[in-house]
Amino acid sequence: MLLPTPYPVGPVWVYLLPGDPLTLVDTGPATGVAWQALRAGLAGFGVQPQDIKRVLVTHGHHDHMGLARRLQRFGAEVFAHPADRNNLALRRHFANLNGVLRRLGVSLPHRLLMMVGLWALDRTSRPLTRVSPLADGQELPSSHGPITVHHVPGHSPGHVAFELPEASVWLSGDVLLSGIVPNAVLEPDPDRPTRPFPALCVYQKTLQQLASSPPRALLPAHGPPILDVAELARETLGKQEQRSQAILRHLSREPQTVAAILAAVYPKARGLALFLAYSDVYGHLLRLERQGRVERVNWGGKEAFRKG
Repeated sequence: MLLPTPYPVGPVWVYLLPGDPLTLVDTGPATGVAWQALRAGLAGFGVQPQDIKRVLVTHGHHDHMGLARRLQRFGAEVFAHPADRNNLALRRHFANLNGVLRRLGVSLPHRLLMMVGLWALDRTSRPLTRVSPLADGQELPSSHGPITVHHVPGHSPGHVAFELPEASVWLSGDVLLSGIVPNAVLEPDPDRPTRPFPALCVYQKTLQQLASSPPRALLPAHGPPILDVAELARETLGKQEQRSQAILRHLSREPQTVAAILAAVYPKARGLALFLAYSDVYGHLLRLERQGRVERVNWGGKEAFRKG
């Protein structure tokens, strides 16, 4: 079922798996329009919300888990990976984010724009605090055979995909998308919230695994089915390296703050788009720093970067 979202990425696919227990993979955002579309889609299969017994969440972003709590109230058991607990509970750690952005040279108006954008985004979801945990390799029972859980982190710490019985086809959320490079969203590490989760480095490991041992096909949350998984994984890795090179071109021996690089690479970004731009730029800088290609220095009391 294709449900509308208010986000630039467009509508989101959610998947109804027949059998016992009747299962929904992802839910759409917590908007009235999405809820009505979900109800209409279910009705087309002769199903009502209260018939859903299990909800499987690929990851804790709004278009994937927004309506999960509402279905939970109808009696569904909700499953998600515990590494996404901050996203699922809508815990934003705004004080920590503000401190990080300030150290990176981001101005107060831009910091406020980012956090207001995140706050507004959270109005399209509902927090989940009662969730059954998923683990990599876990097999979930169904009357058509076990559904295998694959932990594929990067876009979020707890992103998972669900392999359908005997098909080698995965319901894959946002791990790979045709025509879009998913943002390796920068957020606090779920185990060490004062440090950033190394999203891009982790995501690249996931992509390398998909390139070397691909499933037969992916059914993503946005866009068409992905039939050549290995090729798209390699293409996505190549585009990420191109972005790293673009950021490096804005660096020299003269240190630059993340704020300055943001202004050069994403001059028109505002609000939530500005946060995603920061996530992209800082995530690439953290990866380049790990590789020794850039180094972090103190520059006028701010953290800055220059070529290593």
